[in-house]
Amino acid sequence: MEGLSDVATETGEVACAVLVLSTKPCDFSHAAKQLSLRENFNPKAMCSDTWPCKSDYWALLLGHEVKGRLGLFYFIKRIAGTLRKKHLDYSKSVALLLHCLCYHNNSDYNNLMLALKNGTPSSTGAKLTDEDIEDLKGTRLFRVRYGKCLRKEIRSPEVIRHMLEKWFNACKCSCSDIHNRPAGGRVDPITQQPLFTPETKDNWMCCKDKAEHLQGPIPLEEMYHTTPPNPNSSHQLNECLSRRGESSLESFHGILAHFANCGMRNSLADNLNLTGTARFDLGTRNKLRLLSTTTREQRKKMPGSWETVTP
Repeated sequence: MEGLSDVATETGEVACAVLVLSTKPCDFSHAAKQLSLRENFNPKAMCSDTWPCKSDYWALLLGHEVKGRLGLFYFIKRIAGTLRKKHLDYSKSVALLLHCLCYHNNSDYNNLMLALKNGTPSSTGAKLTDEDIEDLKGTRLFRVRYGKCLRKEIRSPEVIRHMLEKWFNACKCSCSDIHNRPAGGRVDPITQQPLFTPETKDNWMCCKDKAEHLQGPIPLEEMYHTTPPNPNSSHQLNECLSRRGESSLESFHGILAHFANCGMRNSLADNLNLTGTARFDLGTRNKLRLLSTTTREQRKKMPGSWETVTP
């Protein structure tokens, strides 16, 4: 087996996970067909890492009324995967690339900044200055700790293309037209290599052409499950669970590698993958339970840090 074909729903649960020989449609077509035949599986939209490629196949399987979108994660990966990771400006360039595609909701961002300056999200209660917040935003800690409190909005296609053009000019080290499109990048002082590789420009141009397929198929208000804060919480920030299936799927892929490995026999690998998938779904359902069945009085009895722990 070379890979795993999986599908995540708007609730964040994994609806289908099968080991396949390759990512060709002929290898996962049977699983996709069986999933489409389920009585409670009626998708309105779907995200794919290759859209609009294979759009005819999905239209035949799910119907032409289902809207298709290109996955944001793989859109970024196609460009970022061609950059030199050891370059001094790699992290900065990827952060700027992400900024070209989406931005944080203004209301959510304002509430988070206010909480950080008041010191409420921190366990130590330390109040952060504007300089501290800017330094924190450039780290992985900011995304891991506070990303769940921020809804992301995808920019319009024309704005994405314009910002991608500016990003390319700002990061490249050489150009043929120094007057209209000057290069703003630099050679790494240690490796003496530019940030871009020979494949970067082709992938960048391809992504610019497909920018129109990134927009969410439903309004922002319907794109997220919003969990109210625990009554005992000091910061009182909402936690947002994306209904974009791709977001949940990539979270699942982050732990997928720990389920099984290629050195195991097929039956053991199958069992471990199914067990890990089931436990992942249980954790997601536990989060959704806070939205539907748990009252404010019930949540007061439980510390906020234990709410996300699966019973």
